[in-house]
Amino acid sequence: MSLRRAEVPRESLLAPYLSEPGTHVDAYVVSSGHSVDLSMYVEAMFCSPVFRLERAILQVFAGARSSAAQVAALASGEGSRMAVWTVEARTPSELLLTVPETPIRTWLAVEPGVLWFGSVVRAEQGRLPLLMRLSLPFHALYSRVLLWSAARRVSRRP
Repeated sequence: MSLRRAEVPRESLLAPYLSEPGTHVDAYVVSSGHSVDLSMYVEAMFCSPVFRLERAILQVFAGARSSAAQVAALASGEGSRMAVWTVEARTPSELLLTVPETPIRTWLAVEPGVLWFGSVVRAEQGRLPLLMRLSLPFHALYSRVLLWSAARRVSRRP
């Protein structure tokens, strides 16, 4: 599995954020070994052991409860909320989530044999808040760990 940082696809749901001054936009890509549909990827991402830990932390510190049923509804397109996220936009191959009242966006996308994961931290008055800037190195590492974990889960499926 080859995981790397990549240019944000110009036709993606993330692309509009590239033109916002000071906004952080990133994208990571990994070969999945076989074609995966968006619903399978969403479920693999948000039910991975790594993300289940994040969901538990969000429940304790933000009161944002989530369940496997919410993840399944989000994955299938029947639900629009999970933990702190709500759906901002969705296509058959992409899902863009937002954390309301924050500058944070999370993006998942699939192409044949490829999984994408990206995020946005929107700038305020052309600049990222200090805490956001300081957290970017951790965020980059965590993004790669999440994507790798989800890719492993989908690669084990028949």
